[in-house]
Amino acid sequence: MKKTFIIAALILFALSACLSTPIVWADDWYDDTKPGYYTLVDESGKELTMMAREVFVRDEYISTDNARYIIMRIDKNKQRAYARFEGYVDLPLLEEVDEQTDNIAIAQEERQGNVVIYATHTSESFVPTDGKQSILGDGGILDVGTAFQSAMEKRGISAVFDKTSHDPHDAGAYRRSRATATRLIKENMPVAAKFDIHRDGVPTHLYDTKVEGNRMVKVRMVVGRGNQNFNVNKDLAYKIKAVADRAYPGLIKDIFIGRGSFNQDLSPRSLLLEFGTYGSDKGLAKKSADYMAEVVEKAMYGGIIPGKTQEGKATRLYRSKPINQDRTVGIRDSFMWMIGIGIAAILLFLAVAGGRKEMMAKASDFFNKEFRDVLKRKKE
Repeated sequence: MKKTFIIAALILFALSACLSTPIVWADDWYDDTKPGYYTLVDESGKELTMMAREVFVRDEYISTDNARYIIMRIDKNKQRAYARFEGYVDLPLLEEVDEQTDNIAIAQEERQGNVVIYATHTSESFVPTDGKQSILGDGGILDVGTAFQSAMEKRGISAVFDKTSHDPHDAGAYRRSRATATRLIKENMPVAAKFDIHRDGVPTHLYDTKVEGNRMVKVRMVVGRGNQNFNVNKDLAYKIKAVADRAYPGLIKDIFIGRGSFNQDLSPRSLLLEFGTYGSDKGLAKKSADYMAEVVEKAMYGGIIPGKTQEGKATRLYRSKPINQDRTVGIRDSFMWMIGIGIAAILLFLAVAGGRKEMMAKASDFFNKEFRDVLKRKKE
């Protein structure tokens, strides 16, 4: 029995290791001398967007107007991804209010926790202002991260930005940044949110925008679908877009939901943010970071949002609830993910310990007992 237990423990350890360290696919399959990118098209052949990362079947794309597409086919030779329209996503509703005095005071405890920020690709830079696309160890993206952190702190949010280099800009960068993210989480508990700051590698015009009539760059949010925090992270992305679409139309470009983790399994409410592209002016990216900090604040902690058009004309006032008062589906699904792993572990142990028939008998007895206990407690 002791030998069986040891074997089962080793199998469970290996399973746990696989689940806790998801595969992370690199988004830097192009090189700096000859940028490449996938073009996403719909079923009619209409261009939707471009991605300077490898894309996979079942990846999802949420466009500026909240149309949802699922990638159904990939042509690697032509670097094209064919996507099917699946309808429109339902972003969190923001309540319309008539008076500024209707604002709900934000309790101090709702701002507890730290926002941790880092850059997986620390060499990413902006050609017009930095002179080249990549600067080892000191890329222009670090200035954007600093601007984002400073804007957070001005709004009373405790934010930490770590400039640790993860160069070179290759497929191992996410493994190296994972160590940084893990350390940041341990040193800054409790963590309210985690952001990985990037710039994109697609043509510049795709990120050019005006917000309130002012030039800046759009922001793309990337969510990894291969981890237990997927729904929580997606909910945060949806909430951020809902707020930005009311307050600063034109700021959020889109949302990409890609295969893998991007180290978002380490902590709930983790997102990858892309500010402009290699051809963007860094000053415009820093300006977008300031706007983005305000949007994140309202999305996470709530408050009154003055609605505007993209030209800056005032529309209506909206109230945003703190995110912990919004939908709980993401948190519930993450909990069920962990419950599922636990059940699989129990079944695996029973199988190793006694064979298939005995496993079924033991599993039946186990679950019957648990359900009887639950019903008994409910009755009492």
